[in-house]
Amino acid sequence: MAETFNFQYNRAYRVSSTWKTIVDEVYSGGEQRRNLWTNPRKKWVLEFNKNEVDSAAIIDFFDARKGRYEAFYWTWQATHPETGENMGGDGNVYTVRFDDDELNLEHLAEGFTKFQITFVEVTG
Repeated sequence: MAETFNFQYNRAYRVSSTWKTIVDEVYSGGEQRRNLWTNPRKKWVLEFNKNEVDSAAIIDFFDARKGRYEAFYWTWQATHPETGENMGGDGNVYTVRFDDDELNLEHLAEGFTKFQITFVEVTG
């Protein structure tokens, strides 16, 4: 059973939708196109500002998944649970993985960190 990423993010400031298409040139100079996916794959870039404890917990979660190796659940929030601010999401739970095997945090004053994480939707 996959784990759930329950850490509050500031915003999902970039969201993309990707298709996988193969384009083959034929002898006549024309093209043949084949779509390899039946649905688009989404990708989110999340922004975080966290204290030392929360940052360590996110690093532990990342390490437990072995970077992008293991998928997990994540909810794209429609509203912020505390402020009610519009988060731009649809409220659905997605199966995702980290987009990279490396997690970089920028250390700020008094133990706070600032960083971004990219999630990629995983399809069956």
